[in-house]
Amino acid sequence: MSKVIHIDPDNPSAEAINLAATVLREGGIVVFPTETVYGIGASATSCIGPQEIIDIKMRPKNKPLPWLVEDENALDVYGVDVPEYAHRLARAFWPGALTIVVHAAQVVVPEFRDDRGAVALRCPDHEVVQELIRASGGAIITTSANTSGLPPAASFEALEARIIASADLTLDGGETLHKLASTVVDCTGTEPVVTREGSISAAQVLAAATGLDA
Repeated sequence: MSKVIHIDPDNPSAEAINLAATVLREGGIVVFPTETVYGIGASATSCIGPQEIIDIKMRPKNKPLPWLVEDENALDVYGVDVPEYAHRLARAFWPGALTIVVHAAQVVVPEFRDDRGAVALRCPDHEVVQELIRASGGAIITTSANTSGLPPAASFEALEARIIASADLTLDGGETLHKLASTVVDCTGTEPVVTREGSISAAQVLAAATGLDA
């Protein structure tokens, strides 16, 4: 049965974090606030695979689920042949609202890669998510907590009842900071390609990638 608990986004209680982390470690699905929009996720190490989240979101199967990670080091843990400009982007915008797509390392199972063998990574600038990553023991596979094609939820009130009912636990953290999805940049080639412009502008991304960002 789905459960909803309130959580302070700036100072989350250890009890709430531990409960959510336990759900994730046991293969459950949690809805939680981030600084961009609400996400729905599972532990990347729980072995449940992405299918349940894909089904809940009604997301196309050829779109892999992004991973929420703790810091820049994750680029070389989950990625391979990562270009230096991707590290510059991580240093400039992580933690923050930038998703970086890189070639996936062998530790990333095929179900979590796109057709080119890439994985999307983001280090969130949100205390709840950072603590969830640490408490659950690793990366969280996630996507925005909305039906594919509908606007993402920027507040608990905007979450669809169906999404809440489908999750094992929902953390009510009120409104999100940016109210926009993250910017996505493809770093699998010799130059960065912004594939979705969100909270961070394409101009900011390209300037940081070339080392021109102050």
